[in-house]
Amino acid sequence: MQTHPNSVLNIVPDDSVKEIHHLDFGDIIFLDQTIITELYEGITYGWEQASQVIVLAEKSYGQDFYVNYISNRLHDYSVVAQDWSKFFKQNRQLRSFCIVTHSKTGTTNIAVERIFYKEGNIMHFTDLSEALKFTGNLKN
Repeated sequence: MQTHPNSVLNIVPDDSVKEIHHLDFGDIIFLDQTIITELYEGITYGWEQASQVIVLAEKSYGQDFYVNYISNRLHDYSVVAQDWSKFFKQNRQLRSFCIVTHSKTGTTNIAVERIFYKEGNIMHFTDLSEALKFTGNLKN
C-alpha cells in the first residue's frame, strides 16, 4: 500500500509504530502514547468514527488511556466538532491535541473546532515533524 508523502509512516522509524489500523474512514496509527489519525478525502468524522478509535485505543493503551492525539490532515474532510462533548462526557482527557494542516482549508476549520474543544488548547502545526517533536515522538 502506498502512503501519502506527508504520512507519519514516512517520517517515524518503523520500530516506533505500535499498531496501524486501516478503517473505512482512515488510517489510525498508534505510537508510544500518541494516536495519529490520517482520515480519507470527503468523509465526515463524527462520534461514530471517533468511538471506533476509542475502542482500539482502550485495547492498546488500557481502559484509562491518557495520550497525545495528532490529527494529520492529509485530505479535506468534515469534522462534527460538537461531538467533542461526547468524548468529555466519558471523563476522557488528552495529554495534547495537535492538528497538522497541509492546506488553507484545513487551517480555517480549526477556528470552528476550537469553539467546541473546551478541555485545553488545540496546537496547530503545518509540519508533522514539529507535532511529533512536540509530543516527544521524534527527536530534534
